[in-house]
Amino acid sequence: MKCSYLCALALALGFLVPSSVVAQTEATVAPEVVATFRPQLSDTTSKQLIKNYLAVSGGKQAYIKLKNVIATGSIVEAGKLKSFRLIETQDGRRQLTYTWKHLGRTYKTLYSFDGVHTWQQQLLPKEEHPELFSGRDAIHFAHQHWLIQPFVEPLIADYVFKYQGMSKVAGRPAYIITVYGKNNIRSWFYFDKEKHLLTRWGGKGTIAGIEEYMDYRATRFAAVNGVLLPKQIELLAENSPFGTITFETISANQPIDSQIFSMPPSTIPTLRQKIAR
Repeated sequence: MKCSYLCALALALGFLVPSSVVAQTEATVAPEVVATFRPQLSDTTSKQLIKNYLAVSGGKQAYIKLKNVIATGSIVEAGKLKSFRLIETQDGRRQLTYTWKHLGRTYKTLYSFDGVHTWQQQLLPKEEHPELFSGRDAIHFAHQHWLIQPFVEPLIADYVFKYQGMSKVAGRPAYIITVYGKNNIRSWFYFDKEKHLLTRWGGKGTIAGIEEYMDYRATRFAAVNGVLLPKQIELLAENSPFGTITFETISANQPIDSQIFSMPPSTIPTLRQKIAR
């Protein structure tokens, strides 16, 4: 308890630093996340780390006012290039649309989380029925955000934060906290020791059917409505880079029809089958 208090005090005295951060390069340490039971309450050090992060990246009030973001850009994953359109809301809903070309044909797939269920739908080259999306990939999609993190209301009430210790992100010392969400789904967040910015975060996911530690590492930042958000993110699997997300545009607090997150009824006509006689 004494150590936690001293750590929190040191952070409180040192959070007024420039809000820029150097570009991250290669990951140095795998996530140090201990599989323990969910604490009843968040500890003091975790709360102070979040408080410092909010302070240097725009202020808590600016985050509270950030109700949603709409972003466009490109993602390179395992050498494959796709364009995307992302919507994330402060209450945890998100939607991601990928578009890419293969052998001269255009492909387009939509993924959406309505706050309870995750679903997907192929739109091009041929529109297919929307269907529920499940498994580790769906859990990762629903709980690992690219831009809006669960550090302000209303989502923070669903989470408990636990300080884990020190690690490094691209050679820079960082504090780690583990986050326990709904159904005890765990995530982790790395805060730069000097700048206090969130430089890495992630959770369990799957690649080619294999469960892996899958993290995001912010390498560039930009101010959006007074909040410092990632402008470029590296994708990490088991601590090894395998892709890059680059944001071309990010806008905030746009009018959004909440119905877009819900899985629509299928509009694709089906052929009537003749009853055999």
